[in-house]
Amino acid sequence: MNLKLITTLLIISGIFACTKQSQSSDSAEMYEPSELSQMMRDMVTWSKETKLLLLKGEVIDDVPNQFYELASQKATRDEHKDAAFQGMVPEYLEALKGIDRKDSQQYYYDASIQACKTCHAVYCGGPLSIINQL
Repeated sequence: MNLKLITTLLIISGIFACTKQSQSSDSAEMYEPSELSQMMRDMVTWSKETKLLLLKGEVIDDVPNQFYELASQKATRDEHKDAAFQGMVPEYLEALKGIDRKDSQQYYYDASIQACKTCHAVYCGGPLSIINQL
């Protein structure tokens, strides 16, 4: 009789533990990127597409306007407020303007990627492996 009771309790405990675990997984909050992080993800997507177009010899029509708002995007740890970060933004924006002017677009594309590398050497080096592929 004791063996049946122990077995039943173990089964019920196991079911309860599994149910409890799946409930906590369902209610887990999803990571939401900061404004700056999301913009940079969009920049990577655009840069990959732009690289392919330039390799085909095509002209880039325009740079997404929101990229010009880089300096005002809120970062996870307020890095966007640092003077060093704000000092690096113009280099990137000048490269974008060169692309928009349709003036040596490959040169300015390369300059934009170099600006990303320069900044990420100081702030958040993790994405450098992705940036190096651009």
